[in-house]
Amino acid sequence: MSRRKPTATTSQIVDVNGRPIMSAGRQVAIAELTAAVKSFGTLRASYDAAQTTAENSRHWRWADDLSAAAANSLAVRRILRNRSRYELLQSNAFGRGMVNTLSTDFVSTGPRVQIDLADRQMSQQIETAFHQWAREIRLNRKLRTARLSKAVDGEAFLVAITNPRIRGPVQLDIRGIEADQISTPGWVDGRTADAVDGIRFNTATGDPVEYDLLYEHPGDRGTVTMSSTGARQLDAGDVIHLFGSDRPGQARGVPELTASLPLFAFLRRYTLATVMAAETAANHAAILKTQANAFEDVGEDASVYDAFEGVDIDRGMMTVLPYGYELQQFKAEHPTTTFVEFRNALLLEIARPINMPRNKVLGDSSGYNYSSARMDHQIYYHGIEVERGDWDIDALDRVFEWWLDEAILAGLFSVPTMGWVPRRWTWPQAASVNPLQDAQTAISLIEAGLLLEDDYLVERQIDPETFYARRAEQQARRAARLTADEMVQRVDEINNANA
Repeated sequence: MSRRKPTATTSQIVDVNGRPIMSAGRQVAIAELTAAVKSFGTLRASYDAAQTTAENSRHWRWADDLSAAAANSLAVRRILRNRSRYELLQSNAFGRGMVNTLSTDFVSTGPRVQIDLADRQMSQQIETAFHQWAREIRLNRKLRTARLSKAVDGEAFLVAITNPRIRGPVQLDIRGIEADQISTPGWVDGRTADAVDGIRFNTATGDPVEYDLLYEHPGDRGTVTMSSTGARQLDAGDVIHLFGSDRPGQARGVPELTASLPLFAFLRRYTLATVMAAETAANHAAILKTQANAFEDVGEDASVYDAFEGVDIDRGMMTVLPYGYELQQFKAEHPTTTFVEFRNALLLEIARPINMPRNKVLGDSSGYNYSSARMDHQIYYHGIEVERGDWDIDALDRVFEWWLDEAILAGLFSVPTMGWVPRRWTWPQAASVNPLQDAQTAISLIEAGLLLEDDYLVERQIDPETFYARRAEQQARRAARLTADEMVQRVDEINNANA
């Protein structure tokens, strides 16, 4: 790739040596282009995106070949976290609504465990005890907070602790840790052979073995610098680290709406500009326009007003304008009529990284029909189902195993040891827009033998054994009530006959 040296012309500004003086932006573009040519020599490629020209060099100047750990360095993650919290939690109503809706839809009323032991009585005992403990520690609320932190901060940490205030034999508790507090004191950005900021790894397998938990949150003392009071080390077996891994080798997460953060500034600026334009037009009832020169002699009978001088207008009065003036209403040239379309398009782009449909972002489904609403929601809820599957393994299985170990040690179950307990997690399903049609579909599948009643109940977080027992009791009550009604009817018939 070659570039011809520009020649000086009579229209160019030159320096003392007769060379053209270029703008700072052009100098940057040429410097980057020269560096690219020196690094790669003559680039032979048929891909347009692989070409580096003076026109696209500024667009691609921030592209880099940093590793996942270096790209998500401590300094970068801190800036992104702070800006994400500012937009999504503090300053933007739409942003706050999006992450709240996401965490609520994801966790809802919380997951339930279904134990599949051969001993059904033991399975029900384990399920009941676990759900009582989860209710005691407010596990569902902690999961919602963790999902919110993962969206806003990019990662969430859950740590197993002992809490003597927990009622019951198992005093295990789950504590949420903010991402700022998992950090190595004095850490210099980069990656060593076995560590990334706050996490040490097994060099052979790449699995975390230890986490650094700062004794103080870096923001507790009103500063964004790392705490100098040191940290304590947490065994990786006691820590759940939830984050979205976009690249191999990535150890720390970034906010899920990182790509959308610059768009929030556009949304705010456009909204303020629209409001200002509307206020400016509304604050001026009319303007007086003239071609007369205030500095010329316009005659004794002519009226002259200073620029931006205010003139009172009486309501309901017919008036005569001063000589040489024309009355006009102020009209804002700002395209206020396109405000809603621009705002909605921008919000749709902002919410795309989390697959959230437009009607959930806006909280308004007035422009939807039945088919379009179902289609948009399928994309959104499919993403939620995929992530729930990851949480089953990364979070819920870990929490259950922590609890089960403590329950066995506390003598809650009369078994000396228990290895893998077959289980599955069920999450609340989204509210159906047509429950009757869904029920008819399920009945058809069950009658055709393509769906088991047990599986249907488990998917709806209903324990089959409990359901069947309660249904039998209900049927017995109905039969007893019917028998009593028949007896009353027979007595009435006898009385009528005797009368």
